[in-house]
Amino acid sequence: MTRFRSLLFVLLALTAAAAPAAAQPVFERPALLTSVGQSSDIAIVKVIVNTQLKLGFDVKPVAQAADLEGVKTLAVVVGASTKGLGAAGLDLDKEVARAGELLKTAKARGIKVLVLHTGGEARRGKTSNDVIQAVVPDADYVIVVAAGNKDSLFNTLAAKRNTPVVQVEKATNVGDALKAVVK
Repeated sequence: MTRFRSLLFVLLALTAAAAPAAAQPVFERPALLTSVGQSSDIAIVKVIVNTQLKLGFDVKPVAQAADLEGVKTLAVVVGASTKGLGAAGLDLDKEVARAGELLKTAKARGIKVLVLHTGGEARRGKTSNDVIQAVVPDADYVIVVAAGNKDSLFNTLAAKRNTPVVQVEKATNVGDALKAVVK
């Protein structure tokens, strides 16, 4: 029995060593931070990336495809605010169309897409779900506050492309998740 256990441990160790590690995506700068849904959550992410982490992301809440010139990473904060949409002169249809153009251009230029949802459960609902569904399927990596993913919507949408989804407990933990992937 002891020899069997030893052999089993050796086989398990060899199998683990032979298994390829999941590739951790790397997001390079210059990076552009934008919002899809025009929620105030972009302000939180801006503080994390530019004030705390000093990553120097360009911030354009209503970025257009032309703004992607020279960009290597498109960071998209998803979460809808009807007040924010109105202030930006947008409605949901226009915002989803803008997001589609951004994502199409990013894909054509080989720009990686990083999606963040920091609003938690309060930033979910039909309108937010619409923008989430418009963006997440094209993401290369997703960071979401756990309370905003109780229904696993982010995992379901990301699974279509085997996109990693990292859940953090609160928005203040987003920085740690970003440090692991932004170079």
